[in-house]
Amino acid sequence: MSGLAGYRHGESVVHRLHPVTKVTLLGCCILGAYLAPPTALAALLGVLVVSSTVAGVAPSVGRAALSILVPLGVGLLAVHGFFRTGSGAVLVTVGPLTLWRDGVVYAVSFLGVLAAFVLAGLLFVSTAHPKKLMTGLTEAGVPRKLGYVFVASLQLVPELRRRAERIVDAQRSRALDTRGSLQSRIRALVSLLGPLLIGALVATQTRSLALEARGFSLDGPRTSLYTLSVSPLDWALRVVGIVGVVGLAGWRLL
Repeated sequence: MSGLAGYRHGESVVHRLHPVTKVTLLGCCILGAYLAPPTALAALLGVLVVSSTVAGVAPSVGRAALSILVPLGVGLLAVHGFFRTGSGAVLVTVGPLTLWRDGVVYAVSFLGVLAAFVLAGLLFVSTAHPKKLMTGLTEAGVPRKLGYVFVASLQLVPELRRRAERIVDAQRSRALDTRGSLQSRIRALVSLLGPLLIGALVATQTRSLALEARGFSLDGPRTSLYTLSVSPLDWALRVVGIVGVVGLAGWRLL
């Protein structure tokens, strides 16, 4: 799972936050990054980096974030830098290509917003225990089925990645060329998609039958393996996050 962020066990203050607090802060970070001016956005990015370091997940979050943001950054700079003229100020001209200052500024600012989205999401996935998250959402009044869909969606990409790695290893053991020419790689990709999709559907059906066998759809009180409590820090962070978003929204409207 190198290069892919998933839940990392830890006992940091970030790990110990209530799952609902993490969901609230995730939403506040996404909305705040969209509403924030450049200075506030830079501060938010700093908070996310520090939080990842405190939680001990900075290496995995950093690798995953770079794998997402670098291609996006290159694309944004190419599209906006060369085609968004703005005021007409030129940074550099190479042959028929002109790099416009306003286009670069817009691309960098938009990439900063995307970076906040990505870092907040990866930090959430890396520190939110799936079972505790399900318990916390259920205790907060979220319907069990909706909560399960949300938690399962967070685990979908890592699960598909693990399954794909096992399929590729099995294909290589049977002498399938997956690292050769472009044509060989395309053939290997086509050979991978079939077993991957079929395996995902079978796993989904098996999980659905297992859940129904345990009374997942039945109404009534439930017990949980985990006992969650809301600490004063949780309440403080929720208030700070919500007030911060409301303040940024008010600033935008002024």
